[in-house]
Amino acid sequence: MIAAEIALPPALLFSQTMPYAVAAGIAMHIAFTCLKPRQLVTFSGLTLGTYLAFAA
Repeated sequence: MIAAEIALPPALLFSQTMPYAVAAGIAMHIAFTCLKPRQLVTFSGLTLGTYLAFAA
């Protein structure tokens, strides 16, 4: 999991890996929200928004 978090930002920089990185980031943050819903709803929502804004 930590390796995925470290690999995600560089993967977002390249157009070949960006769709996969966005999908992985969304999946990770959905999983985080399921594990700790009260603490991470706001954080995960904001992070998902930034993934989509960055990818656009």
